Amino acid sequence: MSEGFQPRSRDLVIGGIPWIARMSDKARAKADGTIDDYIYPCPIDKRVLGELGISADEFMRIATASDTDAELVDGVREASKAVS
Repeated sequence: MSEGFQPRSRDLVIGGIPWIARMSDKARAKADGTIDDYIYPCPIDKRVLGELGISADEFMRIATASDTDAELVDGVREASKAVS
């Protein structure tokens, strides 16, 4: 992997939702062209997005519109069919 961009840890849970911190970092990096060798959406991203009932494009929109993790969590909760 590149020494530039690195998403947050796989184990970081925000708002009680695993993986979205890392996935949001990758979605933002893809949107701004700095993702380097990482992949968004990777197979794990796709699984999490499927469980949440959110498309990769919708999650990217939420991630890029969110300035904080709290806004990200709120956006995911609002868009998700699986998280209350």
